[in-house]
Amino acid sequence: SDFLTTAKRPEISTPYDPVHLTHVGFNSSTGEFTGLPKEWQQILQENGISRQDQEKNPQAVVEIFKFYQE
Repeated sequence: SDFLTTAKRPEISTPYDPVHLTHVGFNSSTGEFTGLPKEWQQILQENGISRQDQEKNPQAVVEIFKFYQE
């Protein structure tokens, strides 16, 4: 019952030693991005960027994701 009546909030520390788990690459042989998260794939689909568009200009796709990250 003391837990419910206490006004003190628990302290939560900031993250430490974070690890970057997502690495996106581009396979120039197949013209496909590798390791693309589902959320990023959805962004491409929702904005009408086809696989052919991605193959023709992969740098534009990279710029799109940089924009969304900001």
